[in-house]
Amino acid sequence: MTGGLARRYARALLELAREAQTLDATGQELAAVAATFEEPRLRAVVLNPAVDRGARRGIVAGVVDALGVSPSVTNLVKLLADRDRLSILTEVAQSYEALVDAELGRTRVHISSAIPLEAAEKTELTELAKRLAGAAEVVVTTSVDAELLGGVVLDIHSTVWDGSLRTQLARIGKEMAGDA
Repeated sequence: MTGGLARRYARALLELAREAQTLDATGQELAAVAATFEEPRLRAVVLNPAVDRGARRGIVAGVVDALGVSPSVTNLVKLLADRDRLSILTEVAQSYEALVDAELGRTRVHISSAIPLEAAEKTELTELAKRLAGAAEVVVTTSVDAELLGGVVLDIHSTVWDGSLRTQLARIGKEMAGDA
């Protein structure tokens, strides 16, 4: 239920951002606001029904105003707070990101590696991800996971290409155990 509701709010914001030609900027603002409201102490106050509704609205307005985001993002967050739906803000931000990516023909890719990637490696993996995803544009995020031991893992729309040494060693171990 909340997924559909989050998508409706995201679509409405997308329409406003499209008219203002601020698709990416609006997405960045929305993501920043959503991350701010994920802070556990703030979240505990603004989602607590025991806290006076007016006080919660005031806190939300103060936080959004302090972040200095656009009127459309400000209005969305205040609307969610007024309707006691602030708990879906992160889902709205994720839905918005997915809608913008679909509109722009963009794909998000996450690359995990055992050590930080050099620029040339990242460029090469980005081109590989474009081919695998069949996308003209990819947005790449990276992380380091020492448990991989070596190699990389590409995650494109929850499809994982695992070229890590850890997985290769595990596969060899299973093969050897099966032969024994």
